[in-house]
Amino acid sequence: MPLLTGIENALEEIFLKGGKSDQVIPKVLKANGKWGSRDRSFVAENTYEIVRNKRLILYTLGLEEVLNKSIISEMLGAWLALKGIDTTEYFKDLDTESILERSKVSDPQVKYSMPSTLNSYIREELGVEKWYTELEAMSSPAEVFLRVNLNKVSKEKLKTSLESKDILTEEVNGVDTALRLKKRGNITATEEFRKGYFEIQDAGSQLISSFLNPLSGDVVIDACAGAGGKTLHLADLMKNKGRVIAMDVEATKLSELEKRAARNHVQIVTTQLISDETIAALKDTADKLLLDVPCSGLGVIKRNPDAKESLTVNFIEEIKGVQAEILQSYSAMLKKGGRMVYATCSILPSENRKQVDNFLGSNPEFTLIEDKQIWPSETGFDGFYMALMERRK
Repeated sequence: MPLLTGIENALEEIFLKGGKSDQVIPKVLKANGKWGSRDRSFVAENTYEIVRNKRLILYTLGLEEVLNKSIISEMLGAWLALKGIDTTEYFKDLDTESILERSKVSDPQVKYSMPSTLNSYIREELGVEKWYTELEAMSSPAEVFLRVNLNKVSKEKLKTSLESKDILTEEVNGVDTALRLKKRGNITATEEFRKGYFEIQDAGSQLISSFLNPLSGDVVIDACAGAGGKTLHLADLMKNKGRVIAMDVEATKLSELEKRAARNHVQIVTTQLISDETIAALKDTADKLLLDVPCSGLGVIKRNPDAKESLTVNFIEEIKGVQAEILQSYSAMLKKGGRMVYATCSILPSENRKQVDNFLGSNPEFTLIEDKQIWPSETGFDGFYMALMERRK
């Protein structure tokens, strides 16, 4: 069956060759252009779900690691059996009864496919009950949220326009700019996307730029801009008036940001590689400063299931040092009386409030105004942290 072969090919790239799901799956879909939308969804969704549930599936088979193509085939058969899909014709030797029985495991580490060392590390910091509550919430497929550019279109008008194309959305409580897709689809192929009416951005992520509250005419620096989702939101909130300086250490990300800004008809964004020299040149410049720092990404494992396998305790410990350094050095770009937001997509206090407290302890000219943790279990969004601080002198 071609669709199952497509899934197996994708899993081989991911499990045996170290590919990333969000890169491998589009490549497989592109290579099979004759598949219809339903077939494409079947391949994409089941590939992601097998990656997300890797350790549980291996457990149902009595295995521990993916060693070869034969095991990948068994994993696909086991997963389809767990979904109640009859696979006996394609997977003749599969012991479905044993797979279903072993899938009833209660150990959250196995049930939610977490590597043991990483699981123990997080559990120690968050506590058993809190960690497993969040892990359960992040073990289902991520929903798709749109950020509506309210300077171009109202949410109601966009909803109606997309509905005419059989793309159904609904509003999101507590996030003024967000719409939730009721059903996945190729939303970026629409005229509305090409016109810059919306961006794809998690609802929790949308709260971060609003938390900074940039005003028309402000000079705003987004110092860890990446491909610019929050940068564009900042410009929208400023009604395209003022100046947004988007900075990053990677030129390729800034190049992508420039393309997105052009599609959104945003004129106030400029890009700049960040360095010690550029930080010095922009000292005391920003009215508002966004530090969306590199982090463990533990708040977005629902959207990035590969991270459960690739993330290590050593990386988390190292990235905390990077976060502290960014807070200390990049904050020099904020002018007196200015405000900055420190943000992560993590749920670990050691990456979040503890970093802020350490920074404030060494920098008495800054004060904390408010902070907020977005928990996946409470919102259905990805997990984010944000802290709003002011430089008093």
